[in-house]
Amino acid sequence: MRYSNKLELVEAIKSNANLFIKEYLDIKESSINMVDEEIGYTPFQMLSFCNGWMDLVLAWESEEQKSIQKTQLATKWKWNKLDWLYQRFYDKYNGYSLKELINIFNQNVDNIIKLVNNLSDVELLETGKRNWAKTNGKEFSVCRLIHLNTIANFKNFRGKIRKWKKNNN
Repeated sequence: MRYSNKLELVEAIKSNANLFIKEYLDIKESSINMVDEEIGYTPFQMLSFCNGWMDLVLAWESEEQKSIQKTQLATKWKWNKLDWLYQRFYDKYNGYSLKELINIFNQNVDNIIKLVNNLSDVELLETGKRNWAKTNGKEFSVCRLIHLNTIANFKNFRGKIRKWKKNNN
């Protein structure tokens, strides 16, 4: 995960988002809550997870721009114990149709790309440029956190949704 500029990051976001969301185009609405025990997620949960993390990144940046967020992000979060957060994502998107979830995903991707394009390469690539990119005594680049909360999730869940489709068709 090395990007030398924002154009590379934007292209990686677009490419991986498109690959991930294409997997949803042939899933039936009636099966989005079907659990595959081997994978441990439903299509709904995977899409809600991706949307939820993008929502958070956008909210963190919005808060920072409004000077609402003055402290480091999530200093009390235990990164290996976030089931409560994932449940919040699922609760937030419960009741949305698959088409609505896909539209929200696409809008979130567009908003993430706008965020990236509005940052300088320095703001994006250097550490310590945003409070929300600091956690538990560590500083990260905005680029790294955007990568982790978009591209990494898209890649991870693309493999899972492909396996889910193979197991459930």
